[in-house]
Amino acid sequence: MDTSLLELTGTLVAAVLTLFVLTYLVGDNLLYRLAEHIFVGVSVGYAFVVVFHTVLAPKLFNPLVDALTEGDWEQVLLRCIPLLLGLLLLTKPFKSTSWLGNLSIAFLLGVGAALAIQGALLGTLLPQVDATANVPHYVARYGPGLGLFSGLVALVGTIGVLLFFYFRSGRDGRLAGLREGLVRTWGGLGRWYILIAFGAILATTFMSRLSFLIGRIQFLLDSVRGLLGG
Repeated sequence: MDTSLLELTGTLVAAVLTLFVLTYLVGDNLLYRLAEHIFVGVSVGYAFVVVFHTVLAPKLFNPLVDALTEGDWEQVLLRCIPLLLGLLLLTKPFKSTSWLGNLSIAFLLGVGAALAIQGALLGTLLPQVDATANVPHYVARYGPGLGLFSGLVALVGTIGVLLFFYFRSGRDGRLAGLREGLVRTWGGLGRWYILIAFGAILATTFMSRLSFLIGRIQFLLDSVRGLLGG
């Protein structure tokens, strides 16, 4: 087929599918579900091809064939373990054999939980503590006045957010009332920090989605002009 005809067909299909998605503005309908199903199907197919060519073939099948050819049984065993775990996952859709896939699910959950905890601790919690307590960094970056103010805002806000999730209700001890008042006041300030952060996230998300919408509308206008020869 001619390249220009292929480009024209692709543009027409993309424009029609975009209109199908925009019909969701008037409610859930057949056209929107059709576009949704096509998107999911194409995404799954593309993901399978990418996984096969970037993970399965170079890291499992090809090394397994090479190990069998060379007689390296240690590598064969190491490659057969993930292959077996992957094959056990295929038994999950069937009720009679779904229990076989529990071993693979348990392995995935265990490794995933360990990596998540390590990532949260080393990649989020400790850097957050270091950044919060590093008030001189703000001073060096923004100057004495604004830097000190920014550092104090970050420090007070972080502690306030942590105190907001402090749910202890006991009042034992002579300083219990003072402690509860401090937690209530400072935690209330932390609640406003959370609301401001969520508002900023919502605004950022809205702006990004709005830019996507503008891009699709511009694409439709350009497609119509191209089809009309404008």
